Amino acid sequence: MELAVKSDRAATALSALCIVHCLAVPLLAGVMPFLAVISDAVWLHWLFAGLAAIISASVPFRDVLARTPGFVVPAGLGISFLIAGLFAEELGSSETILTVIGGLLVAFAHIRRMVQGR
Repeated sequence: MELAVKSDRAATALSALCIVHCLAVPLLAGVMPFLAVISDAVWLHWLFAGLAAIISASVPFRDVLARTPGFVVPAGLGISFLIAGLFAEELGSSETILTVIGGLLVAFAHIRRMVQGR
């Protein structure tokens, strides 16, 4: 059970970091040009999405209580939005909007599990 709580916390923190990266770094890049390198780092986007997917997908395998629609649906949709954000240019969509929605959904799924005590 302790491992599940740590995974929920890690996934929530990673989602928050992803949201901050998507919203704050592009704005700060105008003031601090060296941050433009970070905001355009494709590998960082793949790293965030990959870690979020691995951590979130591993929770239902380790905790049978996470195999409910209350967790699987928002977490799955969140990961889907994060992955769609990686291909936003090809899809003709806003990377920031897709990624923020995805991060919020993943964080919601994990926070909900923590609040419910699972």
